[in-house]
Amino acid sequence: MFTDMVGFTSSAQRHEAEALELLREQEQIVRPIVGEFGGREIKSTGDGFLIEFSSALRAAECAIEILTRLHDRNAAEQAHPIRLRIGVHVGDVESRNSDIFGDAVNVAARILTAAEPEGIALTEQVVPHLHNRLAFPVESLGTRDFRGVERPVPVYRVVLPWSGPGQVSVVRLYPRVAIMPLRNISPDPNDAYFADGMTEELISVLGQVRELRIISRSSVDRLKGQDRPIQDIGRELGASAVLEGSVRKAGDRMRISLQLVDVASQEGLWTQTFDRQLNDIFAVQAEVGERTAASLRVRLLGSERTALTRPLTNNLAAYGLYLQGIHELHLPRKDNAKAVGLFRKAIEEDPSFAAAYAHLASQLVGSIGETSSAREVVPEARNLIAKALDLDPQSSVAHMAKANLAMQGDLNWAIAEAEFRRAIELNPSDADSRLWYSLLLRALQRYSEAAEQLRTVIELDPLSRGAFALLVSVMRLTGDLEGAEQFTRSSLQGFLTPQEFHTTLAYSYSYGNHADEARQEIERASSLGGVTLDLVVIKAKFGDPGGARAMLEEAERKAVEGYVPLLNLASLAASVGDADKAIAYLEKDFLDGDRGLWFTYQGISFDPIRSDPRFVRLLERYNLPTSAPFFRWGRAT
Repeated sequence: MFTDMVGFTSSAQRHEAEALELLREQEQIVRPIVGEFGGREIKSTGDGFLIEFSSALRAAECAIEILTRLHDRNAAEQAHPIRLRIGVHVGDVESRNSDIFGDAVNVAARILTAAEPEGIALTEQVVPHLHNRLAFPVESLGTRDFRGVERPVPVYRVVLPWSGPGQVSVVRLYPRVAIMPLRNISPDPNDAYFADGMTEELISVLGQVRELRIISRSSVDRLKGQDRPIQDIGRELGASAVLEGSVRKAGDRMRISLQLVDVASQEGLWTQTFDRQLNDIFAVQAEVGERTAASLRVRLLGSERTALTRPLTNNLAAYGLYLQGIHELHLPRKDNAKAVGLFRKAIEEDPSFAAAYAHLASQLVGSIGETSSAREVVPEARNLIAKALDLDPQSSVAHMAKANLAMQGDLNWAIAEAEFRRAIELNPSDADSRLWYSLLLRALQRYSEAAEQLRTVIELDPLSRGAFALLVSVMRLTGDLEGAEQFTRSSLQGFLTPQEFHTTLAYSYSYGNHADEARQEIERASSLGGVTLDLVVIKAKFGDPGGARAMLEEAERKAVEGYVPLLNLASLAASVGDADKAIAYLEKDFLDGDRGLWFTYQGISFDPIRSDPRFVRLLERYNLPTSAPFFRWGRAT
């Protein structure tokens, strides 16, 4: 926490003795309050302090108390007010010779400048720790650029009784819960699927509570098996509470031991062991949801309570197959085909199992243009979605699948958007629906909305490579190439292999036709071995089409024997300037129903044919914008 005395320098220039007296009085007021809240004074900054706290909550409470006491004091001493501004940030620091150093200190100092006189500015890292714990609301001030900080910083303020008018929007502070992969302690190692499936089900069940935000499974899975302190987990995942435990399954009985831990205090909010029959599994899930909500002081709506207590199926054999399918999707090398088979078997066991229909449909729709053609899967997927929604209209997974089918199969953007929004309404913590929705918004060139969804995805899935990569792509498409480069280096690099990292930078440079920088990154990526579609497309843009031609010829040979996405063939053909072949592949892709151009039409591979009337007519058939509004597409020189 940094504090700063407003107007001290100018006051000292006018009346030095009076200003110094006010400074001493300010110190006499502030120092005891800091001690009351367990703060450690690191140093005086002349007219303010740098102070360290054990938690963000204690820092915010201390800041409020300081400003409240000074406000009361100023009411009585109106002629000589003492007005502070305060900035609070959470981050790692290095202690050295009784001082602290690090980027977190720099950010805290900068955030101070965003606070109004007698106000408190917070970074987004602080906000999750304050839910339902302050007497005052918190308000978003949008993002700010600060000198010495690489990228824009989301800024918030505490709305105190004397605060000025709001500038952006009031923020609802939802508790962020990380449900860690449950440990399998069953005597049979083959029962690992049960613990894994239970983790997914708890994430899904609690995700339906509107006033909770549940960290995505893909992020918590990256910490699976690591013996990490709760505070480390909370900091890495941005969680204010962590739910952890173990599962033991033996015959028709189960024992599930769980504890919910507050990250800031490391205190257990509740701990319980459920020793039950397997057929009580849904009652256990409901109780966990209710206890977690109560512990975090979250009010359950009637519809949420109903959703928590509604069993997915009364057939334990079907539920076991369903959990095995979920398990397959979350293995390090997930087996989609095996998962699809298990969902089919679950439906055979219980033809009224809505969740199995929904997950099967979602997997089929997701395979379009990747491993399957639309003709193969769309008719079945459409029937499965209709069945799932008939059985359970509140299924967020089924609504997401319906949205994806409307987007990818039907190019009906209005229905797709309505269904994505419905899926998100039913499960606000569903990062997958938000990620897909951001793709729709990007395709329609609604870039600011796409970026907003992606930032929410990153909050819910902070270790998601896909969300970070898509946010970089949105930055490129708005012409913010410097921001795309900085974000790649500061946030995305940790998710990429060295070759992917240099290819990503080359791709960003290629959007602005920065030929020299792009070529340098191409050389670095090429030296690391392996040939990728992105790399050969970038090389073609900058005068070396050989790799793209060779990849196109190889892909065409493979297409004779098996499925190869036509979109890839079109992309390669366009990148080497073969407009006729590229358009032919795109036309066939459209007629076959795969219709993937909406996803890639803004990419550099189509620059050589972007003004071709046939390409423009295709975009019109897709109901897509036919030009990019933010910057001019160009050819490399």
